[in-house]
Amino acid sequence: MSSLHPETLTWTALLAKWMDFARASLAAPKDAEGDRWRAAVPAVINLQAVTFALADLARLPEEERPLGRDRAELLIRENTAKLHDIWRGEPMPDSLLEISADARAALERSAYAGAVELIWEGPHSMVMPAVPIGDETGTLAVMQPGTIVMPGEPVAWWVERDGGPIIHALPGCRQSEVSVPRQVYRQLDEQGRITDDVVAPIMADLHPGMPLLVPLFEQGRPIGHFTLEAQAWEAHQRAAMAGGMIPVEFLGES
Repeated sequence: MSSLHPETLTWTALLAKWMDFARASLAAPKDAEGDRWRAAVPAVINLQAVTFALADLARLPEEERPLGRDRAELLIRENTAKLHDIWRGEPMPDSLLEISADARAALERSAYAGAVELIWEGPHSMVMPAVPIGDETGTLAVMQPGTIVMPGEPVAWWVERDGGPIIHALPGCRQSEVSVPRQVYRQLDEQGRITDDVVAPIMADLHPGMPLLVPLFEQGRPIGHFTLEAQAWEAHQRAAMAGGMIPVEFLGES
């Protein structure tokens, strides 16, 4: 039996897939393997429902999202434990491991529900100015002042906080709602010269190079700060650039 991949389905289509899954389980042979599949049906459906619901978490009011994530985490833990109990002493099928992993990944992505990126439109490069940060609510990442920004790169992103002060300070940037925000990795060669930038979702595999967006707050907790003097940082980059622009590679969806 294969994974249902609820993140790619509408609710109606997902319900139909669950019904097919349940019917296939009922038709399984009357042996130990078939008994395990029949016993697994409720846990599988619960995990798939949680995965689907987490993908839609941004529709909830901000104040309700933490409770939604807490409930989802509990359901994932309980139903994954049930599957392990059912397959105790036997290798769990890859499809069920995948269903559980999908639910955990959806929970991780849900931390960014309602995320907004602020993207420099160009057409030329920009030197990131100091911007007003405001209060410590929500989650926030911002480029270090003095960073040389290429067109299309995110200069800040936030979740569950007011981005108005930063937006007003950067009128040449546009807002974009994203499912997962991105990091910009500045690549250097062996001589320390800038070769290119890679823009990738923060949940993707880490890339070599210097991450340019600095995480400042996570769910209201201070977790970082700027460490470089803006003018010195800008001068350092210009000395390492071969020209006025840096090639940019965009990976994944924005």
